[in-house]
Amino acid sequence: MTFTIAPWDGTDDQLSRAAELYADVFTEPPYGDDRSESHDSLLSRARRYAEERPDFRLLLATEDSHIVGLVLGAGISLGDWWWDRLDAALPVDAQRAWLDTECFSVVELAVADSNRRRGVAAALINAVLHGLPYRTALLGCYQDAIPAQRLYTRLGWTVVDPAVRITETREIQVMGIRLDK
Repeated sequence: MTFTIAPWDGTDDQLSRAAELYADVFTEPPYGDDRSESHDSLLSRARRYAEERPDFRLLLATEDSHIVGLVLGAGISLGDWWWDRLDAALPVDAQRAWLDTECFSVVELAVADSNRRRGVAAALINAVLHGLPYRTALLGCYQDAIPAQRLYTRLGWTVVDPAVRITETREIQVMGIRLDK
């Protein structure tokens, strides 16, 4: 079977189905998130980002009308929660090299277990980055999410900082990719 990638259609039904997939993925190890919180978090962030963030993108991979993957990203700059955390946590040379005055952030990537290692994640990442007006893109990856780190590295992402404390409970690996045209 083949999958297709298309932007979120803006409906609550499709967003809810995407949030179900997201919750399925992020309750798995190494994430271990609460299912209900994960579901609700994606719903609220997608809606909020769609209204507030520049270059908001929520792309969905579907196969036979089933959502099998998603990627959420948006532009970030000074004043954004993620931007401000990175600006405070990254060394000055990394700030200069990666944050500039704005950049794109890949906020979430999730692929159903049954569809992994079929090119869905790579296709989603390539699609979300296509045609962006930014010099760089950044993402945060759990330190113990080794398959995700391998994927990003294979796609050309580099480690900006291997252990950034963004919240009190967890350090993440920050990765970046150059989008220079």
